[in-house]
Amino acid sequence: MKVVRKAIVLREQELSVWIGVHDHEKSARQRLLVSVEVDVEGLADENDQIDRTFDYDRIYDFIKSLENTAHNELQETVARRVLGFVLSSEGVIRATVETRKPDIFDDCAYVGVRLEGSAL
Repeated sequence: MKVVRKAIVLREQELSVWIGVHDHEKSARQRLLVSVEVDVEGLADENDQIDRTFDYDRIYDFIKSLENTAHNELQETVARRVLGFVLSSEGVIRATVETRKPDIFDDCAYVGVRLEGSAL
């Protein structure tokens, strides 16, 4: 078997953050869901060796730390911060970061932003 793409996926990590441009968004934290897909080199091979894999804990911890940052007006700012961190990680080829605010409209599942970038 030939593996043609190696990716790590983290879906909908839920944060409670200060985010938004409207006055009512500046008075309370909001839920923000963050998803990341990272194309990487060096995933564990058939020998199941941990030292040959990508450490997704680092991404999880970085995203979680965003709960302790100052207010951001735009989802794009948060997504760009995550994308920059991910792309600076060893072994990363490219990444996609998506943020979602699920509590904006009653008749809409979420409002989101998706950024894609390359480390090459």
